[in-house]
Amino acid sequence: MHSKIFQITETRVDRDNYLNEDTLEQGDGHYYDYCSEIDEEERKFHIANLIEKALPKGMFTLVGENTIRYNGGADKWKKEFVTAIQEKAQAVTVENCMMWIGAVYQLEKFLKNPLDLGYQFYMDEHGVNGYAEQSYSFLQTVSQFEPGKLLYIGGVIDYHF
Repeated sequence: MHSKIFQITETRVDRDNYLNEDTLEQGDGHYYDYCSEIDEEERKFHIANLIEKALPKGMFTLVGENTIRYNGGADKWKKEFVTAIQEKAQAVTVENCMMWIGAVYQLEKFLKNPLDLGYQFYMDEHGVNGYAEQSYSFLQTVSQFEPGKLLYIGGVIDYHF
């Protein structure tokens, strides 16, 4: 499967430090089979899709080609997240707790990626980390911000897993 990884940071990223196809560990036992660069048109499409469709509605606004504004909404999202966790936890029973793709697996998957996105987030401003994270880590970071906080988009790459 293919999806995209977005470098989103609190400070503007120098182009030399943009996430690129060589930043992340890939192949031979790593999560990513391979990563590759995308063209500018595809990059713009996926940034718009991230803001308009993938992230919680209204939480972010694209205010520049590589700049997004956090509008608030984390408190509302956290309430919805906790309610969903509780519902999924109630679905775990003695009978299904050891099933391969059962209720425990669904809960675990939800805890890591509550937005159920193929998109991942790389929050390193210096381009030295060898991994990206799923939606929970991104939203956990964002929930610390005040509305109006600007975030910057660096590299956007394709990945296959």
